[in-house]
Amino acid sequence: MRVLLDCRMASWTGVGRYTRGLAGALGGREDIELVELVAPGEEPTTPGGESYESAGHPFSPGGARTFARALREVQADIVHCAHFPTPFPMPHPLVVTVHDFIPLSVAGVMPSSARRLAYRLMIRRAIRGADRIITLSEHSARATREFYAPAGGRISVTPAAADDFAAGEIGALPPVVAGLGRYVFGFGNTRPHKRLDVLLRAWASAEPSLPADVALVLTGDEPEGFVNAAIGDLPRPARIIWLGRTDDETLRALYARATAFVFPSSHEGFGLPPLEAMMFGAPVICSDAASLPEVVGNAALLVPPLDVGALANAITRLVTDPAFAGDLAERGRVRAMGFTWTRTAELTTAVYQQVLTSRY
Repeated sequence: MRVLLDCRMASWTGVGRYTRGLAGALGGREDIELVELVAPGEEPTTPGGESYESAGHPFSPGGARTFARALREVQADIVHCAHFPTPFPMPHPLVVTVHDFIPLSVAGVMPSSARRLAYRLMIRRAIRGADRIITLSEHSARATREFYAPAGGRISVTPAAADDFAAGEIGALPPVVAGLGRYVFGFGNTRPHKRLDVLLRAWASAEPSLPADVALVLTGDEPEGFVNAAIGDLPRPARIIWLGRTDDETLRALYARATAFVFPSSHEGFGLPPLEAMMFGAPVICSDAASLPEVVGNAALLVPPLDVGALANAITRLVTDPAFAGDLAERGRVRAMGFTWTRTAELTTAVYQQVLTSRY
């Protein structure tokens, strides 16, 4: 079947990783003739693959019009929107991937009321108009039903994967990290649902009792005053290293050599970072919230998303109990091997077939 896949957001984080992984796996299937709708100046994910260059931002009226023009010229059997921006008018057969509702459900993620309204209207339009809706987790499927109940019978769950990311080159550790004895690794993302404040308080609580050679390493730059505001009346930790922005090669190295990876997010549509960390053998601590238990299973330490004490104890355990950390790391590797883009593409192709069968 001939499939037009919207890959205009392939360079983004999150949605971009999903789009690239899916496109690469679909492009390798003999039963799929893939055409990628790409952003201006970008190449298709599949080397030498067929593509159609768009114009305009995916969320703009111009982007929707370009998408509609691509549909007329490509003449696809199936159109798949890898995120909720859809063309105008909407085609059929149409598959839409809905990742999460975080901008609508978490205060502060999207402060502008006008943008939230536009977001709500666009995602509702996509859900209402799609022949089938794909989510990456059962959690996101439930959230979709809560947002728009009539969607219930049209939802299919196709988990994401990280095997393509794990197959990439492992770079060198930044010198400031290479000189450490051991380190706990986390993302310095200050969006409210990522709960960096909880991680910083947990680290401030745990650090005095940890060996002196262990530091907390965070991607990103420290926003002015963020650490002091997060830890409140706790003593400011001495061993926190902010790395700034990191590329994928460095990120792989950070995962591979971490004593533990900590992901305290309270809201995720899937949660690729814990899966990536497990692929590289890092023992994982994450929240027992949203989709994360579906991803990590029994291969991570799960803690309540706002429980600073539980997170501090989990960090301390992985740092001070190498036998347990090693067992958790091995369980993580085994767990992560069950998530592949080949499997995701297989499940996605089955959704396409269901749509064509039901319509014709």
